[in-house]
This record gives sequence, C-alpha cells and structure tokens, in this order.
Amino acid sequence: MKISKGSILKKKEAEELAGKIKKRKTVCIIEISSFPSNNFEQIRKILRGKAEFIYTNKIVIYNALKPLYGELAKKVLEVSMPILMLTDLSPFDVAITALQNKAYSKIKAGETANEDIVLPSGPTPFPPGPMLSQFSSIGVKTKNEGGKISIVSDTTVVKKGERVNEKVASILSSMDIRPKEIVLSIPYASVDNVIFQRNVLYKSKEEYLTEIAGIFKSAVSISFSAGIINKFTVNELVKKVYIGVRFLSLSRNIVSASTISDIIAKASLNVGALSNKIGGK
Repeated sequence: MKISKGSILKKKEAEELAGKIKKRKTVCIIEISSFPSNNFEQIRKILRGKAEFIYTNKIVIYNALKPLYGELAKKVLEVSMPILMLTDLSPFDVAITALQNKAYSKIKAGETANEDIVLPSGPTPFPPGPMLSQFSSIGVKTKNEGGKISIVSDTTVVKKGERVNEKVASILSSMDIRPKEIVLSIPYASVDNVIFQRNVLYKSKEEYLTEIAGIFKSAVSISFSAGIINKFTVNELVKKVYIGVRFLSLSRNIVSASTISDIIAKASLNVGALSNKIGGK
C-alpha cells in the first residue's frame, strides 16, 4: 500500500518532536481554545527561554508522546485544541504563571458566577431614562448626578455560585464589566511519567495548607485513639493515662502524693454529710 507524502511528513515530525520531549523534564498539554491570544502571548513572553511551545497536529503530538508517555498521549485526544509545552520548570510553576496572567471577559445569561459580582458605586455612562427601571429591577439604587445615572452604593447583583439572569447579563455587558475570569488551561502535565491534572495544578497554597492541616489532624486523632505513641501523641496519651490512674485511685481511696488532698477533701465531705444525718435524727 502506498503511503502518502503527508503521512511520511507527519511521522518524521512526530519522531523529531519525540527527540525534543526526551530532553525536557516536564511536558504540559495546554488547551488553547477560548483563551485570548494577546494574554497567551504575554505568557509566552514571560516563559521565553524557559519553555518551548509546540504548535502542531493533535495526532503528531499523540504519536510523539505514545512511546515515551503512553497515558499522557491518550489524554491529548481529550483536549479540543492542544498545544504541547516542553520545559524544565515544575508544572506548578507554569500553573502559577497562568494564574498570574488571567484574562477577564463578559459573562452570559445562564452562566454561573465564580465570585460575587458587584456593581460599583458611582456614575454610569447612561443618562436618566429607561436604564433607571433596569437598575431598579435588579435591586440597584440609583440617583441622577451630573446628567448621568449614578449607583448609590456598591451592590452585589449575583452571589458566588448563582446563575446570571438575562437582565443582569445585559446591564453588565452595557457597562463593559467583565467579571468572568479566564485562566490558561493546563488539563494535564507529566513529570517522570507522573500525570498531574488541572484540579491539582491550580490549587492555591492556602488550599494545600488547609488540606495538609486536615490530614495531619485526622492522623493524630487516629493515632491517639489507637494508642500509638509518637512525638505528636505522647503528651496527650500520658495525660489520658494519668487521668485514668488518678480517677481509679480516687475511686478506691488509694493514697498517693497526687490524690491525698482529694481523698482528705472527700473524707471531710462524707464526715460532714454523716454529721448532718446524725444531727438530724
């Protein structure tokens, strides 16, 4: 069967790309669709000399990755418009760069707000007229100021997690407010054949610290419950044993340096109670 010239060229391109991949520590698959080109160019500029971006056919990327990163090659097929990025940076450093170079766009009706959407106080570009009732219909208080509609105070028109309705979307668009955050997506990245997904790469430092603190707290609790002695549980276990021994000693009137005061106090109370009973008779 005759092989087309195009197939031969793609095979050669995949082999050359595989050679480049071998020389780099980190391989990132970037989803370029829906991300503004000017923001992407800004990220490329920041990473110039630190990362190489490969623009080529999805199948070429797949064939180049397959012999080196089999699982990652399969992930490429899931991405709509993939670009391959080769670097020696950590994929987390690349994700931080993406987060620091966010883009913002208008939000459409029916979309969910990732954060509270607030209309700021102050003048708007609209003269008094039909827009007054539009603002009023979404709960925004206004006044006439210098021939323009002015918003009296900062007003939250959509809360985080809520869907944007048509009225709000229309007003936001008219005011050129762009509350929708767009971050360059890295769906998958691989280091030493370990694949990191987007939900891991884009977590903030605070989220990681909170998770680690929660895991640590659970581990200490389990160790304490199981009576496992380590530097994190020894103090509490000693306290637990001490309290248990002390309670047992007091209940059986076993005299020691730590119980004698309580035993005398208990005896005194008992004597008082008995005296009251006898005196009552």
